[in-house]
Amino acid sequence: MKRLFTLATLVVAMVLSSCEFDDSEIWDKLKDHEKRITALEELCKQMNTNITSLQTIVNALEKHDYITNISPIRKDGEDIGYTITFAYSNPITIYHGQDGADGKDGQDGYTPKIGVKKDSDGIYYWTLDGEWLLDSNGNKIKAVGVDGKDGQDGTDGKDGQDGQDGSNGTNGADGKDGADGENGRDGQDGKDGADGITPRLKIENDYWYVSYDEGATWIKLGKATGEDGADGSDGMDGVDGADGDNIFSSVTQDDEYVYFNLADGTMITLPKHDKENIQFEDLNVKAICCKNWDTNNDGELSYTEAAAVKTIGTAFQGNTNIIAFTELKYFTGLTKIPRGAFKDCSALWKITIPEGVTSLEDGISGTPASGCFGNCTSLTNISLPAKLIRIGLGAFYNCNSLQNITIPDAATYIGKDAFRNCTALLGVTIPDNVAIIGDGAFAGCTGLKYMHIGEGVSEFGYDPFSNCTGELICNSSVRDLTSSSGSGVFSDSAFTKATFGGRCTKIGSSAFESVETITTVILEKSVVILSSNAFNYGNVYNTGFIDYVYCKSPTPPQGNSTMFDSSVQKIYVPIGCGATYKAASGWKTFSSKIEEFDFDNNTI
Repeated sequence: MKRLFTLATLVVAMVLSSCEFDDSEIWDKLKDHEKRITALEELCKQMNTNITSLQTIVNALEKHDYITNISPIRKDGEDIGYTITFAYSNPITIYHGQDGADGKDGQDGYTPKIGVKKDSDGIYYWTLDGEWLLDSNGNKIKAVGVDGKDGQDGTDGKDGQDGQDGSNGTNGADGKDGADGENGRDGQDGKDGADGITPRLKIENDYWYVSYDEGATWIKLGKATGEDGADGSDGMDGVDGADGDNIFSSVTQDDEYVYFNLADGTMITLPKHDKENIQFEDLNVKAICCKNWDTNNDGELSYTEAAAVKTIGTAFQGNTNIIAFTELKYFTGLTKIPRGAFKDCSALWKITIPEGVTSLEDGISGTPASGCFGNCTSLTNISLPAKLIRIGLGAFYNCNSLQNITIPDAATYIGKDAFRNCTALLGVTIPDNVAIIGDGAFAGCTGLKYMHIGEGVSEFGYDPFSNCTGELICNSSVRDLTSSSGSGVFSDSAFTKATFGGRCTKIGSSAFESVETITTVILEKSVVILSSNAFNYGNVYNTGFIDYVYCKSPTPPQGNSTMFDSSVQKIYVPIGCGATYKAASGWKTFSSKIEEFDFDNNTI
C-alpha cells in the first residue's frame, strides 16, 4: 500500500507540474449560488411579512374595517410594495412581484404559494399551492380565530329544613332554624377560541419548510433552488429555471375599493368608505396638505377643502420625502402651477395636474431649475391636463427619469429649457397649436427615439434641439427653419434621420450646421426651397455627413451648389424626373449622384 501511495503521489505531482489548475469556474458557480440563496432568503422574509399582512387583511374584512391609505414602497427606483393603513386595524406592509432566484440550468426552484379561501362554513382557512392547509390531525387551519361560547350558570342549591321545637315542660327552648342550603356555583365561562394560526416559512439546506406551531416543528416542502441541468449532446447548457412568485401579485384600487390579488388567483376586496375625505397615497403629502388647507382641523383633507385652494405656493418645494401626488387632481380651484412649486422634490415619481390648470408658470430667468418641476429627478409619470396652454421656462428642467410626456393639443407655448436634460425622454410630439419653442427647450434630450414637430411652430429659440437624438419629423411653417438668433434650428443636434413635410416649404441656411450624425433626409412635396448649406456640416468644416437624400417633388426645389455636402452618396428623385433634376440649377452639381426612385411602390 505504501508503494501504491507513493506512485499516486508522483502522478499527481506530475499532473500539477504539467498544467495550471483553473478554479475560476468553481468560484463563479459558488458566488452565483450564494447570490441565489441571498435572494431566496430575502424572498422568504418578505413572504413571512406578507403572510402576517394577509391575516390582517382577512381580519379587517371580517370586522368590516376599511382602508384609509395606500403608500408605495420604493427601493432603487422601483415600486416593490405598499404600506396599507386601516381605519381600525394596525398598518401592514406587503411586497409584490419580487421574484425568487432562478434555478440554474435545470428544473425551476419551487416557491410555495400561501393563500386564503372561505369555506362553506363562512370561515377563512389557509391554503398551500391552492389546496387546504391541514394540521397533523387532518383539520383545515383557520386564518382567523372564532370565539368560544360562554358556559351556562349552575342552578341554586335548595334551602335546608327548619329544626323542630323542644317538648313542653318548663318551657323548652325552641329548636334552631336549619341553615339555608348554599347556592350552586356559577358555571365557568367557556374559553375564547384560539386565534387563527399564522404559518411561517424558512429555507434550510436549499429547501422550503413550513411551520404551523410558531416554529416548534417544521414540515419539509419543495427545493428552493433549481437543480443544474445536464449539458446537452452538443455541450449546450440546459435552460435556466423560471423565477419564483410572491404571495401578492398586485394591489389595485379605484375610487371605491382596494383589490388584493394573490398569486394563486384569489382576490380580496376591501372598501374605502370615507366619501368625504381624500384618501392620500403618500402620507407625507397628506401631512403637508392638512397643515396648510385643513380648515376644520379634523386631521383630514376633504374634497371640498381641496377644491377651495387657489394656489399651492411653495408648500411642497424642496421636500425630498414626497413620492406620489395624484390627488392633486382634486384641487380643482387651481388654474396655475406656480414657479418652483415642486422644485427639488427629488423623490417625487408621479403626479396628476388638475384639469383646470392652463399654465405651468415660468421659472426665474437664468435659473431653469426654478421651474415648476425643476430637478424632480425621480419623476417618471405625470398627467398634463387637456386645457394646458403654457409650459413655462424650466418646467421639467433636469427631470432625467421622465420617459413619456403627452403635450396637450391646446398647448401654444413651450418655454426656454422646458425639457432640458430630460435624458430618459423617449419621444415627443409637438401639437400643431404650439407656436413658440424657446431656447434650448429640448436640449440634452439624449435618449430620444423620435421628435415630431407640428405645423404651427412659427418661432424657434436658440439651439432648441441641441444633442437631441433619434428620428426628426418636421412639419413646421417656419420658412427658413432658423432660430430667433439666426442660427440653424437643428444646429448641434444629433438626429440620425430627418423628414420635412406638412407646411414646411423651405430649409434655411445652415439649418443643420455642426451636425454630423444625420444620414438620411426625406423631402416631401411641400419643400420648394433649399438654402445655402441647408444640409452642409458647415462652411469651415465641410466634412460631410448625409448619405441619402429622397426628394419627392417632381419639380426640383430651388437650390444651389452648397445645399448638400459634396460627400452625399445618392439623391433619389421620382420616376421620370431624373433628367429634369440633373439639368436644374444647383442640382446639376450633384448630377452623377441623382437616381430615379419609385416612391409609390417602395418604402424608405
